[in-house]
Amino acid sequence: MDKHKLLQFLPTNEQNVNRFLYLKNNATKPRIAVFGKYNHGKSSLLNAMVGDAVFKVEDKRETIENKELEQDHVIWIDTPGLDADVHKEDDKSAIKGAFEMADYLFLVHQAQAGELDKYEMKIFQQLARQDKNYSKKMFLVLTQIDQKSADEVAIVEEKIRQQLLGSLDLRDLQIISVSAHRYNRGLQEDKAVFCEKSGIHALFDLTATLVSEVDELRKKEMKRLKSKLLLDFAAQKEALNAELKGLRSQQSSELSMLKRDVKQLSADLV
Repeated sequence: MDKHKLLQFLPTNEQNVNRFLYLKNNATKPRIAVFGKYNHGKSSLLNAMVGDAVFKVEDKRETIENKELEQDHVIWIDTPGLDADVHKEDDKSAIKGAFEMADYLFLVHQAQAGELDKYEMKIFQQLARQDKNYSKKMFLVLTQIDQKSADEVAIVEEKIRQQLLGSLDLRDLQIISVSAHRYNRGLQEDKAVFCEKSGIHALFDLTATLVSEVDELRKKEMKRLKSKLLLDFAAQKEALNAELKGLRSQQSSELSMLKRDVKQLSADLV
């Protein structure tokens, strides 16, 4: 399938075309992108999930492009932190990684920040609108819950839940609260209670479920994208036919005028 020709006919559908071709030609292990604002705990979460300090955890921006790590059954994608680049180029890379390359998204938001801000809501809604099946693909991960009391975390969760319920695009988004720090402490000190209270095991369980469901999810996504692209292609074809018909009508009118003028000039010359 020629991507260049497809985009000539569907120039505004680049993301859908890229995702469709990716699924068609490059489907490998399930791919999970960790996505969210800079300094909200993405890299710490990833390191806890993979069991190693693979992704850099810094107070300064380190991730400026999508980075991947392949495990036994899944490929993790660390995306650039949102809203850290004034030119928004990193955000474009993050969205590309999230939409075109990933099967699932872990949307990261730190508990200390309270409710989601306007920019997060905007980007999360944008992602959700790409697929009506978003609740099977996107999950909101509330990080760094060790920085607040259990009551404070519950208040933040409820505020965010109300925000999501107020959005038609996000009302079915599941919230999972975790602490990578608490989980790592449990491992280091051999204290199972910290690991249990970290919430990380819930993400392990979720990841295992997502891996088992990815083939069916991809089939449905391929079918949806194919239908959408065919509909858009048909609409574009109809628009081009209408434009061609208009040009032919204009050409016919101009030809009739030319014939009339020639006839008049011929009569004037006699």
